Amino acid sequence: MRFNELIGILQNKYEIRLLMSDDFPAAIMDIRLLDRNEQYWNEHILYVGSSEQLKNVPDRPIMLLCVGEPANLPMGSGYAQIRHENLYELFNEAKDMIIGELREGSMFYELAHTALNGKSISNVINTAASLLGNALVFVDSSQKVLAHSTNYEIVDFLWAKNIEKGHCSYEFVQKVRSNNQMREWSKQGGETQIITLPGDKQRKLVARITREGHVVGGIIMIEHHTPVRRSHIKQLPLIGRILFDVFYRDSASGGGHGSFYSTVLYNLLDDMGNSDTREYLRESEKEFPKEMRVIVARFINRIDNRFLKHTFSMELERIFSEGYTVQYKSYIGILVTSISEAQLEQLAKLAKQENVSIGLSWSFNDILEFKRYFNQAVISIKLAQRLGQAQHIHNYRDFHYYDLLFNYAGKIPLDYYCHPALQILRQYDQDSKSDLYDTLRIYLEHGKSLRATAETLFIHRNTLVYRINRINQLTGLELDSTNVVYSLMDSFRIETFLNK
Repeated sequence: MRFNELIGILQNKYEIRLLMSDDFPAAIMDIRLLDRNEQYWNEHILYVGSSEQLKNVPDRPIMLLCVGEPANLPMGSGYAQIRHENLYELFNEAKDMIIGELREGSMFYELAHTALNGKSISNVINTAASLLGNALVFVDSSQKVLAHSTNYEIVDFLWAKNIEKGHCSYEFVQKVRSNNQMREWSKQGGETQIITLPGDKQRKLVARITREGHVVGGIIMIEHHTPVRRSHIKQLPLIGRILFDVFYRDSASGGGHGSFYSTVLYNLLDDMGNSDTREYLRESEKEFPKEMRVIVARFINRIDNRFLKHTFSMELERIFSEGYTVQYKSYIGILVTSISEAQLEQLAKLAKQENVSIGLSWSFNDILEFKRYFNQAVISIKLAQRLGQAQHIHNYRDFHYYDLLFNYAGKIPLDYYCHPALQILRQYDQDSKSDLYDTLRIYLEHGKSLRATAETLFIHRNTLVYRINRINQLTGLELDSTNVVYSLMDSFRIETFLNK
């Protein structure tokens, strides 16, 4: 639970003034009454008490519910003012909520362990139903019933009939579409909604399951033994994603390799339940490789055919048998330990055959940094297209400087940093119909090798020597200086970037 989230809930009952908050990033893991001798501060603890008890100034941003106005709180702290008469009652209520959420988090990890251990979809959905205290029904986007729990009674006739048939009846679908709660949900676009149809004996909490921005299914919790709680609203979408992934893994058409790992990767990209994902990784005892790279592919001609994307994912898994695939928006990614020359050749052949662009990230060793390196591969694809490069595979090592330029936000225009020699050569080429600008660029790209440069330009070595001498006469460049060469190479890349 986050500081602002807790304050928002408590404000429904208590008078609380939120006076200092930058949407405090740390999750609340504990709550403590202030002590005058507090010396060791923890950003994951919510402190509650009076400003008179805040004797020692915190050495870091903290979360604080306080009677009175404390002095010298570090910048970035979360601070709200409460009334003295509410202090202990508010403390106890906040404590119950925090401990309750931590307990509910452990329920999620138990379900995750069940899924990781390869249990069947029926086992997983029954475990989830037991943890929530209510029956569950899992459907896909075509209203087919994929799975349902069997450990709680479902007394509503229509839902019992849907489960028996294996799909939602026409009568039921029409009732849902005409339901006011369903219409409001469609407008608001939230993850969960309570939907009750005329004649229902049990309330239903429904959560959408989405992939790549598309609704792929839904999970329905049928209230019977346990009333709908705030924790249900938060956890049902997470449970839905686990069930979807387990079903995809188990189905004959799914072929999902390492599917739960793929769910972790998807959640890291989507920033949804990130704290839960991080905690799960710590508790699950499952490890990602020590050294990793990300390969990302995108079809050059946009397609929405999920079968083609799935087939391409399987081809990636064939080349990288130890990898974990993930589909996110219009991109298909795979996390690998390394890329051999043989695998790179197969990847290039696949990219050409399927007409896709592929980006390769730098190596990294912290899975929590996955999103950053996934984006490196994506950026390589985008910048290659912008720079007009026709090949299918693009390595971030060749684009990181252009990425820096693309994200440059300084007040001074980029062309101010270009070496003046380039303008001299461009003007000379224009006036005399020569080619000194490109000659210098290719000469530097080939490490000042006369032979390699002459072969690339298809000119005689003596002609190249003449051009280099002419460049020196026009610009006075000291091409023996390493710093001058670096400056010129950076200037060429800046001009390439601006011209493209």
